[in-house]
Amino acid sequence: MADDPQSSDFAPEEDLTPEHSSDSLINGTTKVAADRKVIAKFLISNAAAGSIIGKGGATISEFQEQSSARIQLSRNSEFFPGTADRVLSVSGPVNQVLTALHLIVGKVKSEEAVADSLLSRDGRSTQLRLLVPAALCGTLIGKAGATIKSFHEDSHAIIMVSPQDRQPAGVPDRIVKITGELEHIMRAVALILSRLSSNPNYDRFTSERTSYFNQFPQGSNASLAVPALSPSGSPNKNMPATIPLSPGSRAGESEVTLPVPGNRVGAIIGKGGEVINQLKSVVGVRIRVSDREDLVPGTQNRKVTISGPTECVQIAQILINQKISAAAGPTTV
Repeated sequence: MADDPQSSDFAPEEDLTPEHSSDSLINGTTKVAADRKVIAKFLISNAAAGSIIGKGGATISEFQEQSSARIQLSRNSEFFPGTADRVLSVSGPVNQVLTALHLIVGKVKSEEAVADSLLSRDGRSTQLRLLVPAALCGTLIGKAGATIKSFHEDSHAIIMVSPQDRQPAGVPDRIVKITGELEHIMRAVALILSRLSSNPNYDRFTSERTSYFNQFPQGSNASLAVPALSPSGSPNKNMPATIPLSPGSRAGESEVTLPVPGNRVGAIIGKGGEVINQLKSVVGVRIRVSDREDLVPGTQNRKVTISGPTECVQIAQILINQKISAAAGPTTV
């Protein structure tokens, strides 16, 4: 019977196997040619990305030379949909990828300013977020969760696949959280990569691409690249201010209302609602545009209200402000 691609979560709570040495990270995994190229993509914070790159790209170049793996990062304006995190791609044979990953994690954990970005919610365990093509998640999970359970028992790491029903439309990858001691995480990554690459359709569904903002539903030609934030965390100073957050927002969620000039609302909605629908599905927020008569008091501005997970609301606000700025045309000094 085929692997079950509908299974979404598995988080076993008990360690069931004896300790193994770090030398066995690859030994015992699914048999894959030693030189078989694999691609491992992870989510990392923007600050951690800076640590990995280093001054003038010195650190990332050093890691590539030491590991022989190829290491790429999405631009500082390109986040994985629904998050405020950049995408790190490491490719090459499994042993090269693991070597590069060990160097990267060691670097991030050694810097106090960014070390917390690799901690799980309990603040004690290390956690990596691996991106896995949704089409290959059945291979990882296995029938009734058998494969992912065996990987937990082998590695001691907790492995959780994001629920399928929370997958943003048009996004081909799901997030797999791997939590535990670093050695256990590395073992789990080795098992996962070896298992995935044994799928005959592996090359068809994997890509080193780190940008996801041109992967919208069919029929879309719009580009929604996220502009970089200033050091204070605010978008471009010329962007419209926001009306304060709604006090009735649910825990972990925010609601922000943007005042938008009436003649620029069309840039946010798009032809046939194309742009606003892309924003909703890709970023994972709810967006309401006020009626023509419902204006911000004392102005000709309509209200655009964004609600959803706080980080997603922030990303949507940046994207909308970008559209507003673009609709205004170039500014003159």
